[in-house]
Amino acid sequence: MNLSSIFKMIILSSVIGSVIAIIILMIKGMFKKRLNAFWQYYIWFLLIIRLIIPAGFETPLSKFNNIEFAAEKIQSHSNSSKTTNDLESVSEINLQNISEVSGLKLNEEGSLKQTVPKDFNYYFNIASIIWVSGAVFAFLIILFINCIFIFKVYKQPFCEDEDTLKVLEECKSIINISRDIPIICDRYVKVPSLFGNVKPKILISSDFILRLSVEQKRYIFLHELSHFKRKDIFISWIMLFCGILNWFNPIIWFSLHRMWEDCELACDDYVLSHLKEKEQGEYGKTIINMAKLVSDIKYIPGATGIIKGNSNIKRRIIMIKKFKKSPYKWSIAVICILIALCITGITNAPIKAAVLKNEGELLQKEQSNIDYVNIVKGFLPANSQIITPSNANGKTTEEDNILLKDLDNDGENEIITAYKLSGQSEEQMNILVLKKAGENWVKSLDESGQGFKLDLALTADINGDGREEVLLSRRIGGTVGEIFVYQWNNNVLSKVSDEGLYYSKLDIVNVPGKDIKDIAVWQHDTGDAYMIDILKWNGKTFVPEKVDCPDYFKQSVVPYYEQKVKEMPGAGFYWYYLAEAQLKSGDKKGALKSAEKGLKLDTGYPPKEYFNEIKEKASK
Repeated sequence: MNLSSIFKMIILSSVIGSVIAIIILMIKGMFKKRLNAFWQYYIWFLLIIRLIIPAGFETPLSKFNNIEFAAEKIQSHSNSSKTTNDLESVSEINLQNISEVSGLKLNEEGSLKQTVPKDFNYYFNIASIIWVSGAVFAFLIILFINCIFIFKVYKQPFCEDEDTLKVLEECKSIINISRDIPIICDRYVKVPSLFGNVKPKILISSDFILRLSVEQKRYIFLHELSHFKRKDIFISWIMLFCGILNWFNPIIWFSLHRMWEDCELACDDYVLSHLKEKEQGEYGKTIINMAKLVSDIKYIPGATGIIKGNSNIKRRIIMIKKFKKSPYKWSIAVICILIALCITGITNAPIKAAVLKNEGELLQKEQSNIDYVNIVKGFLPANSQIITPSNANGKTTEEDNILLKDLDNDGENEIITAYKLSGQSEEQMNILVLKKAGENWVKSLDESGQGFKLDLALTADINGDGREEVLLSRRIGGTVGEIFVYQWNNNVLSKVSDEGLYYSKLDIVNVPGKDIKDIAVWQHDTGDAYMIDILKWNGKTFVPEKVDCPDYFKQSVVPYYEQKVKEMPGAGFYWYYLAEAQLKSGDKKGALKSAEKGLKLDTGYPPKEYFNEIKEKASK
């Protein structure tokens, strides 16, 4: 299938979708007072189905089967005309051939005209190129916006306010959600929002957490959790995909906009169904207050906020005020209309070849992952299995726990995984590393030890000999990992550490003036505060580095604690660690100011002596 054929299919789908959208708008207008918010929203799914299945199925009752595609009609007429002209100009063609052979040139008044008119296909091909260029451009813009936002979100801290987290858990129990959905304190979001389809999280600024009452937080969380319950983020991506493919059709864009407005009404309807009558009015007041507090809301792909703009606020408030369950007889009537519209609206024969091709590509990809699992299982002892720990999305699969990384810089990835023997305690596990030797895989490491999952697999030249050592670690506690150092010896990894190094987080650090790497060890203290030490490798173990690494503290540590003191300015321990990081980065003036602010708070931890010690060092 070439580009023109795809574009032809998209145009047909878009035209039929436009007709369906107009019919839906008419139905919504006719039954406006009879339909509840649920049906006002879900009636739009007929349009979505039509748009995401451009090659629909044929039915004998379909009205669109009688519609001949305009391009085909024009093309047919063009071809017919071309055939007639060809028959009428046989003599001209012969004359042209004679002219070319003899080298003669016919003047304008001669019977030969060599200009060939551009037919419909020429312009249609140009239009298809413009369409795909616009779609790709829109996709890249949305992808760029989303990636930038994801990058910013992952830098933001988790909410640790116990009262707020308690409210969230209460809301999850109300609408029966067991999934872990963290709260991210994001200073970039203007309005509380649910973000992420695979790993959902609620984004809310620290200012809102402080300004909102407990009841307002409850209503906001119920709204965002309702979006999660109803899979609205996933649906929003489908809508966005449909909008990209039909970027040239304003009717489709208007319809998708109305669909999203109705989605918010349906979400409000879902929340109201879980509230008492007295609480329903307070919920409406919360939406009004949020609309007053926020302005200039920026579009974020894949996010659902309680306020998307002020254009739909009036409709939502009216719906909340008049909230009641609609009679089922009107719902049944709409269902009958939808069935009739569905039969006559979703047409055309599916392109089975394309579907089979996609299925084959998916099968090939899955087969590739399974192959690595099978390779690993060929080296596992009897009665053992690959460790599949749980994460925020539930239990992981064996494929998720196969790590591919080039550990010896030979251009070929090694396979790293962890497994557990039958009968091993929960605190014990085994690390397995496989290396490709020619056409075969060989075992480079098979080591048992303490831990419940593989945590890190790093490479760095930590002894300055020009060869990178391998650092493998196990997670042995919620905030504690243990890392060991290995070296290659004839395709075998040998442990060279006398003892393991415990850490919470770990970074590889460049040593100023040396072609060698150190490690920055972050040890958890309290909250999101960490004690950070720079350690060097002495051949057997890690010891404190005597050379200062101001760039690392300036680029990585200081910004981290600057963000923390903005989020929790009353936490003295964050001011202490900020002052310490500023001192190690060479910013004595900043360290002095931070230490003084921490002293004024007088929170009791760290003790005043710690702050005074930093002040003394910063004053020198």
